[in-house]
Amino acid sequence: MTRSILACVAATLVSCSAARGPTVACPVAAAPPSAPALAPLPTLTAKQALRDLRIVERALTDLHPGLFRYATPADFAAEMARARAAVADGSDLGEMYLLISRIGAAVRCGHTWTNPLNQGPAIQRELFDRADKLPVQLRLIGDRFLITGSAVAAIAAGTELDAIDGRAPRAIVAELLPYLRADGASDGKRRVQLDHGDDGDAMDHLYPLVHPPVAGRYALRVRTPAGERTIEVAATTRAARDAQLAASAADPAWRFAIDGDTAVLTLPTFAFWQRDFAWQRFLDDAFAQLAAKRVPYLIIDQRRNEGGDSAIGDAVLAYLIRAPVTFPPRRAEVVYERAPYDVARFLDTWDFGFFDRTGHVAKGAGRNLIDTALSTAGRTIAPAAAPFGGRTFVLIGPNNSSAGFLFADAIQRTGAATLVGEPTGGNQRGLNGGELAWVTLPESGVALDIPLVAWMPPGLPPDAGIAPDLAVTPRLEEVAAGIDPVMAAARAAIAQLRR
Repeated sequence: MTRSILACVAATLVSCSAARGPTVACPVAAAPPSAPALAPLPTLTAKQALRDLRIVERALTDLHPGLFRYATPADFAAEMARARAAVADGSDLGEMYLLISRIGAAVRCGHTWTNPLNQGPAIQRELFDRADKLPVQLRLIGDRFLITGSAVAAIAAGTELDAIDGRAPRAIVAELLPYLRADGASDGKRRVQLDHGDDGDAMDHLYPLVHPPVAGRYALRVRTPAGERTIEVAATTRAARDAQLAASAADPAWRFAIDGDTAVLTLPTFAFWQRDFAWQRFLDDAFAQLAAKRVPYLIIDQRRNEGGDSAIGDAVLAYLIRAPVTFPPRRAEVVYERAPYDVARFLDTWDFGFFDRTGHVAKGAGRNLIDTALSTAGRTIAPAAAPFGGRTFVLIGPNNSSAGFLFADAIQRTGAATLVGEPTGGNQRGLNGGELAWVTLPESGVALDIPLVAWMPPGLPPDAGIAPDLAVTPRLEEVAAGIDPVMAAARAAIAQLRR
């Protein structure tokens, strides 16, 4: 991706202030025709909104075993009080989605959120399909936005976005962080959700509700080698924008390639639920090729991998170790033996057996119970029959927050590979997940994901994700120029080994 000079599409001059310099005269694009007015969002009475808030409070209290892992009871009570005050005079669908998102984020759990995939048709239609989206796709790098895809002819991918309607990226980040999920102090996971991509798309689902377009338009201040310019763009639907950018969409498929003495195995997900993909055969074939061609170096790129089935990470690890490894025990904590009926009727999940733990729970030390069937004394992973004999580098980043985090953690514990990149999401103090449900609120239709199991490691590990062995902080200029600094660092480390 190269930084491009923004073409002027109008001759009108306005005075606009540069973020890092004096006031300059700079071209601004002629405003597009006014977009059709957005229809008002459906409204709720105060009584309806308060009913939804009571149900979500009850669901979190009665179902979520990690509710107070990172937040205190006082924190949770304050967030609920804030929400109740906000709907005292009624609400609308957009405000309810924001309030429930913020309540979920206040739990500080990476699996507690208003997951777009679990929202019903009304939320999809009224919020997600609404023509209030930016016509560009963004990536947050530090406190700067890079435009990675654009449906606007006058704005090229590779351009830096300095402001939206006068709001700088740093201000946007600060304003949206309270709505974004992550485990404990893993703020990198929160920030990565501001990227357009696999992990939440907060700039599509949240930003237009916080700051809707003005008269159907956004004013984008962009920075190019020629200086800053402001262009007004029409808000659009996500479908219309993404149809124009389909060729630039991230590929979710696993990939494997050998180039000389180095192979790259790209694992963007461990989630293949209801998908016909023979992942074990793929791994077996890839490592068989490594052995047959005697390839000495392997790079595993899992930076986009939030998670899925942790057994897949264990299968990859088996190819990277040469002796059995045993991991510490994990205690599985839950809140209930049987989910309360008056809450369960608003719940959905993929296995309703999650709601009945009769016969395999024991009293824990605090509010939680211990699920004796799920708790482990410590799992052992044996090496594959023909493990990889070369050096491995695993690329990691803040997207790795569930099974992706667990894989990075296992790599670091065993020393099976060198971790390269940025700190992961997730948290060493343990995750909530494995079994999940979502509560759909009857008045608004907003759905909130709630994990049903809290995994407790021994001791008191740091409130942090997994730090890389070789840290790399991407710079906007590098990424805009088409450079992948994390991959480049891994290749540079391999070059050192060849000497």
